[in-house]
Amino acid sequence: MIQQTIEIGPIHTWLPGPMCLKLGMCGDRIRELETGFGFACRGIESRMLGKHFSEAQVVFSRIEPESALLLDRLYGEAVEAAVGVEVGERVIWLREIASQLSELNFQLKYLSKIAHRLGIRILYHSILKHRETLLDLFELLSGSRYGYFYLLPGGARYDLTEGFQVRLEGWLKSFLQDHERIRGLFCWTHRFHDRLSSMGVVLDGGEYGFVSRSAIESTRYGQVSHVESRLLFSLERCREISANLAEMIQVNPRGVHRHPIPETSPDVRVEETLDTIRGCWKVELTLDRQHRLETFTVSTPSDQIKEAVFPALEGESIEDLPLILESLSISVSEVDR
Repeated sequence: MIQQTIEIGPIHTWLPGPMCLKLGMCGDRIRELETGFGFACRGIESRMLGKHFSEAQVVFSRIEPESALLLDRLYGEAVEAAVGVEVGERVIWLREIASQLSELNFQLKYLSKIAHRLGIRILYHSILKHRETLLDLFELLSGSRYGYFYLLPGGARYDLTEGFQVRLEGWLKSFLQDHERIRGLFCWTHRFHDRLSSMGVVLDGGEYGFVSRSAIESTRYGQVSHVESRLLFSLERCREISANLAEMIQVNPRGVHRHPIPETSPDVRVEETLDTIRGCWKVELTLDRQHRLETFTVSTPSDQIKEAVFPALEGESIEDLPLILESLSISVSEVDR
């Protein structure tokens, strides 16, 4: 039985962006939920039509600034498939390094927000210190901390800048040494995890595409606490990505960092996908013979994640709403594109 209705948004510190939640409450428990998006709709897909692919990329990478490197990679691979260009080993290596760094940046941002929500100030500042140094590396690589426009169709804007490899190796060594301390601070008390293990519980979370693999593999009686499993998954992924990067940076294959794009191309429709920690990005596009976009559609992880908001919040206390929303990692800018 609904006793009262509470509306939150479109601007609120609990929300990940301009959106609206209409909560049907029974006591302090959420029993019904209506979500609203579209408060900052930018029409990105329609703005790209008719533009040359190089001009359209600037618009596309602004869908989600935190994932700009991943978006540039996905877009570049889609254009290359449309014009029939195959890139060499060094381009593939540069893209993989950029993608891994982007994923690591996203996980550190999530962990810092969770530490802030939980009120663990020393942990919050410790993670922020590592993330700020990582953003300095992004700036050294691409010239910008956000909206990088570094990965292009055919390769990268330029090769690794001087000093980048040495500084990245130093950062990875420092972070891997500090990782166990960070993990220990998150897992320091059983009472802390008892609370998280009963927060954001859903049935068969895999169907929504937002529950991590580790959560699905460790379900308790068919139920998954997304908050706890996502936290543990993110901690482990930070360690894995850092270890992978430490190995990748030593490979350093030879070759050019960018391949030329033909002046004309056949009028074909292509589809490219990119799997990330948050889910799958998919792009479908058609270029005309002058390389202008005739059609363009994109689907983002948040298109699916937004369907999981109510299953994760149903029956939960309203005081846990910020933690649960944070763990879902929904990006409103992706939905309001």
